[in-house]
Amino acid sequence: GYEWFGGDPGHEALTAYGLMEFLDMAKVYDGVDQEMIQRTAAWILARRDGKGGFERNSRALDSFGRAPDGVTNAYIVWALAEAGVKGIDAEIAAVTKNAYTAKNPYVQALAILARLKQDPKSGDGLELAALLEGQRRKDGSFPGAEMSITGSSGRQLDVETTSLAILALLRAG
Repeated sequence: GYEWFGGDPGHEALTAYGLMEFLDMAKVYDGVDQEMIQRTAAWILARRDGKGGFERNSRALDSFGRAPDGVTNAYIVWALAEAGVKGIDAEIAAVTKNAYTAKNPYVQALAILARLKQDPKSGDGLELAALLEGQRRKDGSFPGAEMSITGSSGRQLDVETTSLAILALLRAG
């Protein structure tokens, strides 16, 4: 896993962020080591808590990834789904269940992205997308999230949430 200053153990949310960065980079640059991507995903998988979520490094030095468990778990699951990791059905189910009850557009968008990446015709993914769309304001924004994975708040949180909501709704068609 990755950590800001190379310490051990790694930082779960930061490692998921890194995984997403490397996946994006690999789309435009052939030099990204696919084995490193696999090792990164494997490290995250080793941090599963057996309840559909992930353990958290209690010694993290900052607030990145110190969002509520529902936000952090949804972000990590989304990263794993984007990487095409198999065997995360329990984690996707837990994130999906939380998205229905959380009434949090940030969490719902992440759950939709993960669920529909795993199964583009998922009934849950499409149903959550309809629920998410119902939260859109007339100006097109999706306010109402508590906190993002990066600790955003206020206007920045609304922008980050709206961006994820747009990605999720595009994926839902």
